[in-house]
Amino acid sequence: MSTFLAGFDGLWARPLEDYRNAVKSYLIVLDTNVLLELYRFTPQARHELLDVLAQLDQRLWVPHQVVSEYHRRRFEAVREHLNLYSSVPENLKTLRNKALQEVQNLANRCSMGDSDKQLLTAPINEAFERVTEEIRRHSNAFDLSLAKVVRNDPILSTLARILDGKTGEPFPDDETDSLITAFQERAAEHIPPGYRDAGKTENAHGDFFVWEQILRWASEHQTPVLLVTNDVKDDWVRKEAGFVVGARPELLTEFTSRCNRDFLMTQLPHFLGMAKEVLGASVSQSTMQQAKNVRETSTSSGVQVTLPYRHYTEILNRVGAYYEELDDLPDHTLSTDEQTERDEIYQILNAMAKGRRRKQGGDVSFTVPSDCFPRFNNFAVVNQPALDDSSNPPPERENRNGQYLLLMRELATLRELLESARVERDVARAMVTESERAAREADSSERDRLVKEAEKRQGLLRATTDSVRDLETQIQALSQQLDERGSPT
Repeated sequence: MSTFLAGFDGLWARPLEDYRNAVKSYLIVLDTNVLLELYRFTPQARHELLDVLAQLDQRLWVPHQVVSEYHRRRFEAVREHLNLYSSVPENLKTLRNKALQEVQNLANRCSMGDSDKQLLTAPINEAFERVTEEIRRHSNAFDLSLAKVVRNDPILSTLARILDGKTGEPFPDDETDSLITAFQERAAEHIPPGYRDAGKTENAHGDFFVWEQILRWASEHQTPVLLVTNDVKDDWVRKEAGFVVGARPELLTEFTSRCNRDFLMTQLPHFLGMAKEVLGASVSQSTMQQAKNVRETSTSSGVQVTLPYRHYTEILNRVGAYYEELDDLPDHTLSTDEQTERDEIYQILNAMAKGRRRKQGGDVSFTVPSDCFPRFNNFAVVNQPALDDSSNPPPERENRNGQYLLLMRELATLRELLESARVERDVARAMVTESERAAREADSSERDRLVKEAEKRQGLLRATTDSVRDLETQIQALSQQLDERGSPT
């Protein structure tokens, strides 16, 4: 190695040839997110990835912490994926209704007749219906269900065969507490990895445990390591201008110090590409694209946070009040850092407003965007003394400002949903009228089919009508709540 590069590991990108050599000869260690992506892949892509793992044979290894996280999260992984097939069509329906509402506004302003309006709305409905049908086709082609994974998980069975004898041991029970303490001390000093997760209520130490188990195994077996992970948070990797340079310099230094061997990190799509190139593995372009898509989705996700309801409301009120102060300031008076702070506070506020309260214990769960989590964590830590000191309640004005602001936003959202629901109801009513007319005028060979179609559309009309009524009731109740609360001064 050039003396100009030596001693500056992690500050420059390793050449691609180093990664090719690692795929051929290093110990390959898998992170939890790689195993869980098997539940998001199509059957063909899943089969190809499992074949690549089997081909690695004795050069494949997973830390005990990874296995533990995999077993805890595999049901949730498939549940989240299956939910996409229902949530995305629902979101598309909302977008369609908004588009139809814009057309309706245009038609009203321009005094369009029904035929002209139909020329504008028909392509919108047809396009959304085609997309929804294509999503349904993908849903039907996906071979996993939650019941199947619970009763006889084919991925679990295959991994049990491939990873038999290649799984690390847990830490001794009498050492776990001291390791958690070590993690907390490292996190306080921002020593990677894992300090970005320090505010989590569950498994905050997970990344550190994975790292420590890798270090011990590599040291004991004197082996270089290639870690395959889709985690690109900045407590694992160094980034410049949005590009990943490589593992954090601190990680490289620690690995060299304790193991005296080389350490590399790469993401799943890059690993699959190199496995195809240097190992001759059968990896299709479709599988490569799926790995890339899932990687981008997973790295843009947030941090799951669960708080007791009292703490949640206190932090929520303070965040709302703080955002209101920033939002009152003109843009030209804010520095770039202050504008960034305001944008992140707004994202945190929205994330918390979407929180769901659990029945047991009344805890509230919500997801904070990863980029905003450090600010959220600092905010929560700064305000923690006030949360636990009943003799020092938060200022009344901050409470009222934050709560009123959130209620107003909720009311605006409900009104927007109501407009969309009314458009959907009107479209459904027009479709029922058209179906009934067509059934009356059709000959006997078509009448039964058209009658059934009209009945189906009647059901849709009833559902949309009920939705309108429910939203109207919610808006009335929320408006009354705001009137009783009164505008903050």
